[in-house]
Amino acid sequence: MKVYFFVTGNLAAETLLIAADELKSKFPELDIVLLTDGILPTLSSDFISSSLKEHDISNGIGLKEGDIVITGMMWPGDKERGIFREAKDAGAKSVVLLQDISGDAKKFMFQGILHLPDHICVSDSLTYENLLNLGIPKSKIVSLGSLYLDSLFKDFNKVSKCNHSKKIGYLTVPNKNDFKNWGSDYGYVETEVAEDLLRLSEQLNMDMVIRKHPKEHSSSKYDHLVSDSVSCEITSHTDASIIDFISSCDVVVSTYSTTLIIAQKMGKKTVSYQPTENKPFRFEVYERLGIPVTRSRDELYACLLDSRTDERGCPLDSVIFNYNHSSEKFSSFIDTLRP
Repeated sequence: MKVYFFVTGNLAAETLLIAADELKSKFPELDIVLLTDGILPTLSSDFISSSLKEHDISNGIGLKEGDIVITGMMWPGDKERGIFREAKDAGAKSVVLLQDISGDAKKFMFQGILHLPDHICVSDSLTYENLLNLGIPKSKIVSLGSLYLDSLFKDFNKVSKCNHSKKIGYLTVPNKNDFKNWGSDYGYVETEVAEDLLRLSEQLNMDMVIRKHPKEHSSSKYDHLVSDSVSCEITSHTDASIIDFISSCDVVVSTYSTTLIIAQKMGKKTVSYQPTENKPFRFEVYERLGIPVTRSRDELYACLLDSRTDERGCPLDSVIFNYNHSSEKFSSFIDTLRP
């Protein structure tokens, strides 16, 4: 039997590679195959060519009875649905690593019908609840934890908190594209958020540095942002690691990026800014972790002006399953699927 990983996306891809390394370490006898569609914005072309096999997934994988195939779940989901069907027809097992915190369960819905793998591994209790609320059977959901966050913080020493904020870091998210995929318009776009932040940076006399989302790597949509009074630097995910970027900032702002959770765990002041009349995305998880969610420029200004951070810290284990132990959970779960 073989274990196939279909690697695509950014956070999903990094998580899948961590999972593959874990299986190789625990079960060196396993025949593990890494396939990709080549859409890997956070990975270098050298790494892709040396470690992964580009594959046209529309032609199928070639699964056989007893095989295991592990994927993420990306919009619009057509490639993943094809993998689920092939696995079912071949007598193989299909597994999705749904690693977004407070992940969107609607990714499994297409034309009003649920299209499901054999198992869905989730990182946190909110994603678990989202799946149940959509009607996904409890028997299909595995309380895994976050392989990505556990790996990121494995050897990390928390940085000292800064009392006097001098630099705002804006972690962008391609909101407009997300809203199109979700079929819901929250009433704002990422460039407007950046413009608001720059105006507030000027008011507060704080420099601003923008880290573009990997999907925006070649985009020039933020290039018009300039200021006569403060610095506004536009960077890419290739310029520094996420840890190094966050470390260089005093305050970290995003709409609903998972990296807000990383920044909070690092001891940085973090703020979600979602200028919407709708319920902000990921509101519940940010509330539980002590990350303020602001819905207007005035609210954001007041929050940035306040140099205090939430004294509760970032209790990840109150939301995330098996915190610091997800790798062991994953390898033992996959072991139960082996024929």
